[in-house]
Amino acid sequence: MSDGAKQTVVLLVEDEAMGPSPCRTLIDAIGATCCTVHSLKAAETMLQQAAPDVLIVDYNLRDGTGLDLINQVRQNPQHRNTPIILLTGEIHPNELERAVMMGIYAFLSRPFSAAEFTKLVNAAIAEELGRVRNDRP
Repeated sequence: MSDGAKQTVVLLVEDEAMGPSPCRTLIDAIGATCCTVHSLKAAETMLQQAAPDVLIVDYNLRDGTGLDLINQVRQNPQHRNTPIILLTGEIHPNELERAVMMGIYAFLSRPFSAAEFTKLVNAAIAEELGRVRNDRP
């Protein structure tokens, strides 16, 4: 998916650093550019360099939780409205409530189907494109 000359960029923050990521494969199939990192620190560095259209964050990361990253993203004016999808295998209801209060776009429980993932990512991309169009003078 693209909006004129701008290619949609999805930042995927996954703990799994082994082998090809099924999520990355699905993002590539959508036609978006996927940047993948495997830690909070790497995600923080990437967010200083670029402004992704959508952020997909694993709850469990080797150096913290996805909520740590979401909190930082929501405090940064440049990324405050970026749609965030939280991926999780298991999460305490209080942590999920906290994520919702931080303004995540959605969460997806593992295991999930390719169709579920693709539909949700496409919806987040469409919402971001609509928001960006509406923010233009």
